[in-house]
Amino acid sequence: MTDLQEAISQVFAPDGALTKTIDGFQSRASQVEFSLAVANALENRQSVVVEAGTGTGKTFAYLVPALLSGSKTIVSTASKTLQDQLFKKDIGLICNALGLMADVAVLKGRNNYLCKMRLENLQSLGMLPEKDSYVRLKKIIDYERMSEVGDINEIVGVPDNDPLWPWVTSTKDNCTGSKCPHFEDCYVTQARRRAKEADVVIVNHHLFMADLSLKDESLGEILPSADLVIVDEAHKLADVGMDYFSNMFSLWELKDFCDEGRILGRVWVKSVDWDKEFAAVREASLGILEAVHDSLGLDYDTEHNIADIEGFAEAMDAPMKALTAAVGRIAEDFAQVQNVNDELALFAQRALELYVNVQAWDRVFKEASKVKIVNDVPSVLWLRLTEQNVTFSNTPLSVSGHFRKARSDMNNAWVYTSATISTKKGDGRADFSYFLDQLGLDPETETHSWQSPFDYNYQARFYLPNDLPGVFSPDFSEALVEATWPLLQKTQGRAFFLCTSYRSMESIAECLRARMGANFTLCVQGESAKTELLERFKSADNAVLVGSMSFWEGVDIKGESLQLVIIDKMPFAQFDTPLARARSDWLKSRGKNAFMQYQLPEMITMLRQGVGRLIRSERDFGVVVFGDNRIVEKSYGRIVMDSLPPMIRTRDFGRVYSFLDNPDEAY
Repeated sequence: MTDLQEAISQVFAPDGALTKTIDGFQSRASQVEFSLAVANALENRQSVVVEAGTGTGKTFAYLVPALLSGSKTIVSTASKTLQDQLFKKDIGLICNALGLMADVAVLKGRNNYLCKMRLENLQSLGMLPEKDSYVRLKKIIDYERMSEVGDINEIVGVPDNDPLWPWVTSTKDNCTGSKCPHFEDCYVTQARRRAKEADVVIVNHHLFMADLSLKDESLGEILPSADLVIVDEAHKLADVGMDYFSNMFSLWELKDFCDEGRILGRVWVKSVDWDKEFAAVREASLGILEAVHDSLGLDYDTEHNIADIEGFAEAMDAPMKALTAAVGRIAEDFAQVQNVNDELALFAQRALELYVNVQAWDRVFKEASKVKIVNDVPSVLWLRLTEQNVTFSNTPLSVSGHFRKARSDMNNAWVYTSATISTKKGDGRADFSYFLDQLGLDPETETHSWQSPFDYNYQARFYLPNDLPGVFSPDFSEALVEATWPLLQKTQGRAFFLCTSYRSMESIAECLRARMGANFTLCVQGESAKTELLERFKSADNAVLVGSMSFWEGVDIKGESLQLVIIDKMPFAQFDTPLARARSDWLKSRGKNAFMQYQLPEMITMLRQGVGRLIRSERDFGVVVFGDNRIVEKSYGRIVMDSLPPMIRTRDFGRVYSFLDNPDEAY
């Protein structure tokens, strides 16, 4: 055993530093083994994949070896909320227990920080996006005067979608960099400096992927180099990566371009009719929208493989020519005035880049039937149409090659961890093949799977009601509510309905409203922000929350507030989308079973997340009600069932009701 491994064993021992100094800390064998696996990966500069069930204590398991070793460490999490938890709570607890000093930095994307120059310009030049913007602007100004970090997530009273935000934050397109008079005291500059100096840097997956995509293209880096890279909630990394390695273009991008350019031009250069110039871009954008919807007859809120759209190139020819000409004129106009100041020079560069990009997309549209292949992986050219926007995307069918290439020059250790990474093989062992393939990891990569320490057989039941119709039946939602209503009455609410679609969510909410009176509090996704909805749920003693996919993970409610988790059906993704169809066809062409090696593992990962909302501590108890009969009717149902926590499974309503009445007697 190495010195680091010995130190880890002592720290996690029943009489070790963590137990002595942290109230409620319990040493668990799986947590120690996890931590030792991290130490081994660090000492041998290799990768390790760790699946750790809820309650294992994975955060402490990976932070202890990182801190004890003094290694430069990057931790990437799934959300800003988890970033803040690591920074404000977990690392401090460990350092205090171990008597260590660690320099820790949180780094977020550029648009999470106030831009001092843009905030000054907004005030001095009067570029307010709305008449009453000054009310929220005052809150931003008051915060900026007192803040050392400029994190907009700390500002209270300004909605996330307020049109002020783009004017008080910066992007890579409008940041003047070292030319800015505030460069030295810029919040982004300071945050990145702290990250370079820190022992531990905490980022989220989006920033992490932005950095990897730059490395992949040999364009530099955002994050400092590190000895150890820890990817928490690693099951989400491939999906985030898909966006960063795709080439996208949308009408919203053109709208942002017009909004900013028009105001900049009107403020600094009075001699040009900027309203007219940018109106031409907006008119061309409308022409693209009309071509896709009217000329090609595509419905709103749909996605399409462009290669399958008859007459696409012809329909897009005129509006793309008009857009190219309009953007080209703006690029020429700003080139003439770029010497006035740095902001105009930067926008002139942005206009030129957009002009080049529009030309490139025009060529792509003319050759839509040609498949782009990078690293032996084809891509699919597709579009998403809504009433106000069209998004075009050229998306690779796999990002494994990009991940592999980005990591190839890094001689460091990587730890990938989540509660849900694997499925089950026929012999019951964890199968990591889908995850390894997604991220381009060697099939021989070291893997571990540690079950949750919670006693699921004692704490939980998995209930599949009898006589439910099929999940595609028009009466399904009503039947599911009918089957669970006695349980809801027994628990007095305290339930989550996790739905696989907005349509299902709305249908179930409607059925519940028809039954519920003043004795229940109904919380439905969309009625208010997610955080507000959860606070309302936790503060009420009789609440039922009905939500779609955003509530399936990242929600941690311990205790008696949550005793029922009702899942309508298996959360299969929409496999009739252009990307899913193309990926399935590609896998089949390589001799693979698209359902078993792509669609099923994706679904199981999400289902495990949803089921995992129920038991969050040793003291929790409750029932998972599952409405999808396919789990007992289809051959793949056994794989699904075996991948879930080892709860007692039953179709007997009486056993479930008795369990909720007295868990100890029902065991």
